[in-house]
Amino acid sequence: MEETGITREVLKISLFIFNKLFKNRMSFAGEKVRGYLKTLNDKRDIERVETEYYIRKISIVILMALAGSFLSILMYVSQGSSEKLIEGKELQRNEDGDGEYTAHLIASDESGNELGRYDVSVKERVYTKEETDALFESASKEMERVILLDNESLDRVESDLKLPEKLDGYPFSISWSVDNYELVHYDGRLEKDLISKEGEIVSLTAKYKYGDYDYSQVLHANLVARQLSASEQVYESLRKLIKQNDEQTINEGSFELPKDIQGKHVSWSEHVEDNSLMILIITLIGGAASYVLRDKELKRGIENRSMQMLSDYPQLVSRLALYLGAGMTMRNIFERLGINYAKKRERGAPSRYVYEEILRTVREMGAGVPEAIAYENFGLRCQNREYTRLSALLSQNLRKGNSEMLKILQEESKKAFEERMDRVRKLGEEAGTRLLLPMIMMLVIVMVIIMIPAYLSF
Repeated sequence: MEETGITREVLKISLFIFNKLFKNRMSFAGEKVRGYLKTLNDKRDIERVETEYYIRKISIVILMALAGSFLSILMYVSQGSSEKLIEGKELQRNEDGDGEYTAHLIASDESGNELGRYDVSVKERVYTKEETDALFESASKEMERVILLDNESLDRVESDLKLPEKLDGYPFSISWSVDNYELVHYDGRLEKDLISKEGEIVSLTAKYKYGDYDYSQVLHANLVARQLSASEQVYESLRKLIKQNDEQTINEGSFELPKDIQGKHVSWSEHVEDNSLMILIITLIGGAASYVLRDKELKRGIENRSMQMLSDYPQLVSRLALYLGAGMTMRNIFERLGINYAKKRERGAPSRYVYEEILRTVREMGAGVPEAIAYENFGLRCQNREYTRLSALLSQNLRKGNSEMLKILQEESKKAFEERMDRVRKLGEEAGTRLLLPMIMMLVIVMVIIMIPAYLSF
């Protein structure tokens, strides 16, 4: 496992945990996993393959724990305190505009026995006329502070104002009117270029509304041309140059940005929004999900291997019978099948598990393993009832001799094709069963489309 950075450190921790907790305590499930890995990996060092598999799984657990902790902290901070029950006696109402909410309560007696569970709908608070008048007096004073934004007072307004439609802590909805929209926009932005050096007086009228109650507040702002700092002068100069270039080249496909300002060269780069944190979280969650499905994927690989070998079995037996009828020995047949498969793989053909096992059997016989034992090993590696039966037939033919081997293989080929047809029919029935749910959902949608217009027509 050649890894770098944090992945390498996580794998080191995983290796330590594996050696301390798992290495000498493999359960039956662990033995099954070892069998799966041995089947899917044609490697002699199965211990290393198994160790790497478990280390990868443990590393996913560690990453999942880190991601879960991080997400939990974020959720805790974002949620804050949502308690509405005060000292177990009172339910706090939401302020006006926050809407009603449902409190999920449990009633218990003095002994702690549960008396019942209640979903209580708590309506938002409604203020009286006297309370509303008092709130307006307070809100109008607060507005004199909020509207300033970065300005010190309304007597000298040099930068944008804030014209809020809502004040925190107050139930009023606020609308604004301005007597000079050329200087002050509806959201409080100033047209600084249009403000004269002598200054301009602008009247701002805030209209407060709460239920049936209406109030009005008039504020006067003295707009003055602000003395810009050196950096602000550079910023404003660049902004004006960009705007000017844009307007002059409106009919062209692009326009040029300023190259220099006040004798200084200007280089430009595009601001890109950084979503790396979101990607990290999604990646960690995906890692956690992959851990849960890792063993299932391994088992699915074994099942796919078994299905592929079952699919290839009738064709293999048919080829064995064909070559045997042509006068070839079984060893020569295996070698011919292995050579043909190797050539197809070199031309880019997909891998087939049974022919990989045939190649391995040919190598064993070439290395001196007795032919009968090589066939038995072939059947054991295939881990399938049909191949075990075939390997037994091949071994018995070598040890005892069997003049009817060709007839037996032909019968086996016929039986294998019949079993394959049965499997295909079974898969077709299963596919039909899986389609039931989508069909029911489509039927429900059709019924809704038909019934809703009929219901609305009454």
